Amino acid sequence: MNRLSNDTTIADLFQQHIEEKRCRFHDILKTTGWNEIVIGSGSGKVQFQDDMAYPFKVNPYFREWMPLDKRSKCFLRIQSNTDKPTLYLNCAEDIWHTAPQSLPEGFAEPLEIIEYASIDALKKHLGKTQDKTVLINETNDLGMPDSQWNPQQVLNAIDFQRRSKTAYEQACVRQATQLAVPAHRAAEQAFMAGASELEIASAYLTACKRSENEMPYAIIAGINQNAAVLHHHQLNNKAVKPRSFLIDAGVQFNNYASDITRTYAYDKKSKFSSMINSLDTAQQQLVAHGGIGKSPMDLQVLAQQKIAQILKDYNLLKVSVEQALEQKIIDTFFPHGLGHHLGSNVHDKGSRLANPAGDLVSASEKYPSLRASAPMEANQIYTVEPGIYFIPSLLDKLHSDQPEAVNWEEINYWIPFGGIRIEDNIILHQDGRLENITREAFQS
Repeated sequence: MNRLSNDTTIADLFQQHIEEKRCRFHDILKTTGWNEIVIGSGSGKVQFQDDMAYPFKVNPYFREWMPLDKRSKCFLRIQSNTDKPTLYLNCAEDIWHTAPQSLPEGFAEPLEIIEYASIDALKKHLGKTQDKTVLINETNDLGMPDSQWNPQQVLNAIDFQRRSKTAYEQACVRQATQLAVPAHRAAEQAFMAGASELEIASAYLTACKRSENEMPYAIIAGINQNAAVLHHHQLNNKAVKPRSFLIDAGVQFNNYASDITRTYAYDKKSKFSSMINSLDTAQQQLVAHGGIGKSPMDLQVLAQQKIAQILKDYNLLKVSVEQALEQKIIDTFFPHGLGHHLGSNVHDKGSRLANPAGDLVSASEKYPSLRASAPMEANQIYTVEPGIYFIPSLLDKLHSDQPEAVNWEEINYWIPFGGIRIEDNIILHQDGRLENITREAFQS
């Protein structure tokens, strides 16, 4: 059993997690006027005009309750008049596939568990569902009226409350981070040894003892100019002369994800290596500026200021830092948001919600694509991931629109390196402490 301290195990935290989730969902039921919520784990999907299935991915609303990630057609029932959620496990006979995944040791205690072999059998277990029952699932397996299938009112309330992570959820993300760090080190070693992008990704998977389908998201592994592709998934299987390497990859533990990015220079004495260090310093300063009550939009502004200063320091800007910000020149080099919520979804839900009713905190007109706009609160988990990129299409547009703004001779030097991104995962604690679980894992 996974022991977190002398007295606490992950199973202990899971029991507390289930009780806290149950109380939250009871509040949601009371507020929204429903009597019960049934959440499906999801079903496998068959590819078009084929008999081969896509890799199974669990319904995220099921994931936040259960650690099962390989078991389809299971259901969790939360009723307003019961103290224990009921887990219905699909146990239909199947000679084609591996035996169904079991709950980890000690995880059954806070649940009522019922096995069923068919949807008809499940419906008998559920009894005659009332008009006050909600189904949350991609497919309407229980034949609910449309008004009771994924009602937005309930989804909004769940998304709002799931932003606050229980001690169990925090422990899972922490463990996912600890599992990912050795894999990141293996990827760096493979890059320095001259491996291809595909070989590096294989080294990562081997080190964290996961298959590709078990990753929380597809590995991003870009060598040289491919580091400028924000989501570079089409990995090259041929080795090239290495200059730079960006890897964005996590691990999943009990359906909770880590999300880590690191960038490396092949020549540790190069200007590119120096710029990595400059962005790393800025990234840690941005982490330190986070905290309860802080605005993600304010942090985005600060990130752009720091990146503009780095570009100025490396003689890439001909205009002042202030002009680069005012004229949106920085958007060419940093075209994405600083971070997002992290949990059972990599880009976790509820990051723009102002309240459980679904009202939104308006994003700044200047930063409409930010994933997070609501103020930071205790027990939330964020990523902090500033970047500097040399993306040919964006540079072409800048050259067309504002050719005098940057030093193009210097720009041409940096283009073959692609870009830099550094990403850590941060927990905001109730006492105001910021826990950088990524840095702590790399230092352990």
